[in-house]
Amino acid sequence: MSSLIFSLFVLLTIIVLLLWGCQKRPTNTMTRESCLQNFNALRGLFALEIVIGHVVRYEHTILFPLGKFMICSVAFFYFVSAYGMVISFERKKNYLNFGFLLSKPVYLFILSIVFFLIGMVIDAICPNDLIYISHDIRWAYLLTTNWYIWELIGFYLIFFCVYKFIPRFRILLVSVITLFLSVTMYKHGFWEAYVASTFAFPAGLLFGEYFPRVIKFLSSSKSILLTAFLSAFGLCCLLIQPENMLSIVFMRNALCLAAVMITFYGCSYFTLGSNPVARFLCKYATEIYLSQFVCIRFAESYGWNYMIRMPFVITTTLLLAVAVHPIVAFVRKFCRPTA
Repeated sequence: MSSLIFSLFVLLTIIVLLLWGCQKRPTNTMTRESCLQNFNALRGLFALEIVIGHVVRYEHTILFPLGKFMICSVAFFYFVSAYGMVISFERKKNYLNFGFLLSKPVYLFILSIVFFLIGMVIDAICPNDLIYISHDIRWAYLLTTNWYIWELIGFYLIFFCVYKFIPRFRILLVSVITLFLSVTMYKHGFWEAYVASTFAFPAGLLFGEYFPRVIKFLSSSKSILLTAFLSAFGLCCLLIQPENMLSIVFMRNALCLAAVMITFYGCSYFTLGSNPVARFLCKYATEIYLSQFVCIRFAESYGWNYMIRMPFVITTTLLLAVAVHPIVAFVRKFCRPTA
């Protein structure tokens, strides 16, 4: 009973954070930039969902689906990253230069080192082994650095090469590269997480580059049918045991695309996540995502049940995120291209 009450309280809290301050948006006022702003307002809530999902992904609780929904949250970040880069590419002259490489992949690489060093400090304090301190520091770094960092760096490099050197059919080329790499990674035994949400990146490019056409389509009944089809097709992955390439690469990506479309519908009509807590989470979204892993390892090392681990992980993650924010801001400023 305590587990059920706790789980219901967590679900209610998430719903409140999403709908608190929600208001109906004026119709026909959506622009490409305002749409991106609406998506960005939810970054903190999606980051929080990933934290919660990591805590409950192996638990027998009604919160268990949040562990599965993490791939949709990751897809959201891929989508928003691609969407924003397309807008910057069209608005900023010489956007794809050394400054881009410095402010995107190099910035992420430096952050991965910063958070690895933070993990080493916490590992030194913690009486249990958190794997950050090892005789092979390079292996420890690779083992503890989240896969999302490497994949997002890969997407940045693909975007740079295609949009800088290929004048036509860019989205199609990025889509083909993404599909090829997703299938290849699956066949070579990469974790499910590497391939389950990758299609959202080219979808973000399509959304940003062909915004008027996409909005026109999403305003039609056909988009509702497509969303329903993608949702149903994606959920069919739950029926396939053992899972295979179809369920992991294609069905899960279909579910992620449906989640992105549903998020768009919500952002189109309502001011979701428009409250002080959601804005706070949005401000520290990057730090929250990167801070969670050492906190999760710390809590798991003590074998606590999820009702203890969750408030501990969320609290320590938020505290660590706020504490390291000045460091992240300094790195961002250091990597920012000069005018």
